[in-house]
Amino acid sequence: MRRKVIYSPENQPTPGTNPITRMTKLKLCLRLLWHRKLTLCVCGAILFIVLNWYMQSESFLIEEFKFPVPPTTMSRQEKGKFSPEEIEVMRKKSLSKQESQVYVNYMADNFVINFTVIQNSARTCIKKFSIYNAGQSNIPSFFWAIYFYDNGKVGHNSFPYPRGLPVDNSELLIFHEAGNLYRLSPTEKFSPYINSRDTIEVPYESYGPHVSRHYSFPNWFVSCDICSPRILKSTAGEDLSFVETFSKPQQLKRGSRDLYRAFTAKDRFSRNSAAAKAPKPSVHSVIPTPLRVDAGGEESLVVTPSDWVVSTKDFVEEASLLAEKLHLKLAKSATSKVITFSQGKVNLPKNSSLSVSEAYHIYINPSKNTIEVTANEASGAFYATQTLLSLTEKDRSDTSKEKGHRFPGMNITDAPRFEYRGLMLDVSRNFVQKATVLKLLDLMATYKVNKFHFHLTDDDAWRLEIPEFPELTKYASNRCLDPSHEVCLPPSLGSGPFVNTSGSGFYTVSDYKEILRYAKSRHIEVIPEIDVPGHARSAIQAMELRYRRTKNSMYRLIDPDDRSRYLSAQSYTDDAVNPCVDGTYQFFKVILRNLQELHKDIQPLTFYMLGGDEVAGGAWEKSPACADLKQKHELRDYHDLKKFFFKRMMEELRQEDLTFGLWGDAVLDKSLNPNPLEEGMKGKVYTYSWSNVWEWKRGSLAYKLANAGYKVVMSPATYFYFDQPYEPDFEERGLYWATRSLDSRTAFSFVPDHLYWNRGRTQDGGEMTDEILCTGGCPPLTQPQNIRGIQADLWTETIRTPQHLHYMLFPRFLAFAERAWHKASWEDLTDVAQRDKEQQKDWERFAAILGQGELKRLESEGVEYRLDPPGARFSNSILEINTIFPGLPTEYSLNQGASWEKYNPKITTKLSNAGKILVRSSSFDGKRKSRVVSVENSN
Repeated sequence: MRRKVIYSPENQPTPGTNPITRMTKLKLCLRLLWHRKLTLCVCGAILFIVLNWYMQSESFLIEEFKFPVPPTTMSRQEKGKFSPEEIEVMRKKSLSKQESQVYVNYMADNFVINFTVIQNSARTCIKKFSIYNAGQSNIPSFFWAIYFYDNGKVGHNSFPYPRGLPVDNSELLIFHEAGNLYRLSPTEKFSPYINSRDTIEVPYESYGPHVSRHYSFPNWFVSCDICSPRILKSTAGEDLSFVETFSKPQQLKRGSRDLYRAFTAKDRFSRNSAAAKAPKPSVHSVIPTPLRVDAGGEESLVVTPSDWVVSTKDFVEEASLLAEKLHLKLAKSATSKVITFSQGKVNLPKNSSLSVSEAYHIYINPSKNTIEVTANEASGAFYATQTLLSLTEKDRSDTSKEKGHRFPGMNITDAPRFEYRGLMLDVSRNFVQKATVLKLLDLMATYKVNKFHFHLTDDDAWRLEIPEFPELTKYASNRCLDPSHEVCLPPSLGSGPFVNTSGSGFYTVSDYKEILRYAKSRHIEVIPEIDVPGHARSAIQAMELRYRRTKNSMYRLIDPDDRSRYLSAQSYTDDAVNPCVDGTYQFFKVILRNLQELHKDIQPLTFYMLGGDEVAGGAWEKSPACADLKQKHELRDYHDLKKFFFKRMMEELRQEDLTFGLWGDAVLDKSLNPNPLEEGMKGKVYTYSWSNVWEWKRGSLAYKLANAGYKVVMSPATYFYFDQPYEPDFEERGLYWATRSLDSRTAFSFVPDHLYWNRGRTQDGGEMTDEILCTGGCPPLTQPQNIRGIQADLWTETIRTPQHLHYMLFPRFLAFAERAWHKASWEDLTDVAQRDKEQQKDWERFAAILGQGELKRLESEGVEYRLDPPGARFSNSILEINTIFPGLPTEYSLNQGASWEKYNPKITTKLSNAGKILVRSSSFDGKRKSRVVSVENSN
């Protein structure tokens, strides 16, 4: 054993006499150095703790934060006018509740808001709003709050900021309330008065560009802790007049690489020119285009109520619908002047993938005065009825004493290319009244769209009555300002502080059953969606309210000890149900049982949509319940937890013999590849492929999912997300994360059978190269039978009225319906130039049918479709105007809109006066007008 030797100054040998002396000194030096390092580390740790505490303190936040914006100009009286003693007296003077309310009411009536975008970049936007006291009164200091909305993540680089985000030299703080709702409040440094004619300017930064007036939201409001809220009148309503015009490139473009620009009247004229020359559509034209039409020459017949009847023994409901629409009687039999319905085989092309059950045949025989309808099943008979109604809308007889319906002689054989032709309607972000939903179902039936994907829940509200959970509708279907969190969810998306707007509402059990019956009678399947695990804040908050009232945790959707911090795509921090607590699964058992009960005697539930999209990264990371579950099941991360959640939910649904749907990203692993599908689940799981932005490596997702065994509904955002704008103009409504331009022509051009032919342009409007196209790989489709259909989606963040809904959906919904039902001959042409040429010819035919028939039909049904601004140019001082849909009326003004003249293309008028001419489109009844655009006569 080696003896331990202790060295001391007394027993150390003299230098040079002991060979280990130098080594001993070296060890001592190293030991002392180690102690110094330890001391430095300890001191550094203490310093780090102190600095971190200080940086989180209000003092640091208020002193440190400044935005990179032009200097704020304030017209308030300088604080130097008041002595420190006077300021302190004013600070200490507290207002009564009544006094505070008077001032809040005054602010609502007299504070004028003006919102401006200063600078966009690809990732951020610098904005500013001003608050002008237009009244005669001075507002004393009290803790008021102005609430506003922003779809970007305000102060995203500093998020979260529980103590507020300082602006205006620390006099004001911005707080994130929830989602896109923010609160502006004064600090103690704020001026003691807001005097009459004073202006306060509030600059701030948010995530993502802001290039549209309609990316702003109305109904800002003001309140205080002891006050009732009031809407700021200058922001009330739908005109958004408080948003300044976008005119500078840094306002109109998403960044320096953005190649999009607003269309001019000349741009539109050039685009519309070919369609404007298209021949008048045939009386045999139908939208969507039938599989085969054999025209019968010029002959036609007129169906009149006095002597025509409808006869059937097979399809009574469908025959009765036609009889009702044409005002005819039902009869058991007849040989002439009769429309007959019979069940029989419809001959379709061999080896086709057409939907046989929905096939039909129509024979209109003028020589015998008969119309024969043959169908394989009732759905086919129904679609035959829709085709006949479409034909009769083209021409009505005026030759007889009574008004009749003229039908051209023809043979039609028809069947849809896809079994799934869907429309998704989001009613959570903004509630859609039952009457509007029923009208929408009528229009879906008219254009043979057969799946109604009903997005009933999301972060912003829960919209379906579940009697066992009254909190879901009494609380979570409403949005208002509620500091108690006992009455409603917080306002969002311009819904304001009260429950009387589109932010609030729900469908009762009776309402939902009525919608089901209405859909069933039109051969439309209703697919309810309860979105989980993300996008579930409304359910979470409702169940937390239930827990607070009952102390029963059976249906809680969260782990109360979860300390995870995350931010969803829509700026929520608490919208993911926890997959590791049993309450989540107990809750959805109740929801599923209620849905089955609602559907049972009307349209039995066979397809249930789980959602599953956009679960925020970071969810569940600090959940003790999830830590236990991960250890128990050897799960590693957030992706494994999602996979576990969906597997368990799928097992529940499989036991009920249900098919179920998921948004495509729900089944992706961290490498953006589909999770393997268990053998027993094949054929049961539908995925909706929506995120098709090629630069994001997801453009080929539809093929990857189909090849992995999932059934696929293609819902590409750049073609069928009808919440995106029609064109890149700041006046156009819609979000634009996927594209800045999605008009009817774009939707019409989609080629479902050849995914990689749908190149489009890049997000910045640049050329789509092969390299960009295949950023995420371009695998071939090996399982084409798994592509089951296509779907259009209407998210309602910017849609608050039925007029908004009609504008965003029509007329481009008709282009979607055309692609969902009919496969055009040009779709398989491999030569790009030839394909483009034939597609253009087909588009011209389609546009002419809309402009000279279908738009009138929509108008007669009360649909306020979007009126596209016209194209215009001068040629030798002659004004020429055209429209995207030939036949749509147009008008022009020579006096800046003081008066308008109808444009007649057959009359050419020289306009000798140089200058700006205003032009616009008009509805056929003259009641609605398009956006006004101008064209210069420079001759």
